Amino acid sequence: MLNKIIVAVQKSDFDLNAEMENLKLKTEKAGAVVFFVGKVRDLEDDNLKYLEIESFEELAKIQIKEICNDAANKWDLEYILVKHRFGRLKINDNIVLVITSSKHRKNAYEASEFIMEYLKSNVPFWKKEVADKTQKWVENS
Repeated sequence: MLNKIIVAVQKSDFDLNAEMENLKLKTEKAGAVVFFVGKVRDLEDDNLKYLEIESFEELAKIQIKEICNDAANKWDLEYILVKHRFGRLKINDNIVLVITSSKHRKNAYEASEFIMEYLKSNVPFWKKEVADKTQKWVENS
């Protein structure tokens, strides 16, 4: 099992440059690094004021770690990091960061996609879009 798995559920933003520098210190055999950043986007039919993300933090961390362990068992990975934010976020704010690293790019890409797919559908995060004309809870997909 991969022991270089880092998971955080946090209010604060993350720094992509700092995460890349951290990665360099933790892995030397990786030739591929995939960064996925999900961010808040505006709505097509209304002006988004903010996105409110709620979470059961401890359960979310446990479930994200399980997803990462599954990915580590399916692909030959050197490193996995997942950071997911909660709280009130505005347009263009970062929501989620997934970093996968492996010797070869295919494993890193496939693992990143796998983690994001399960993260979006199986982890207890609730998102409420608050816009000029509407407020609605968004279904996980």
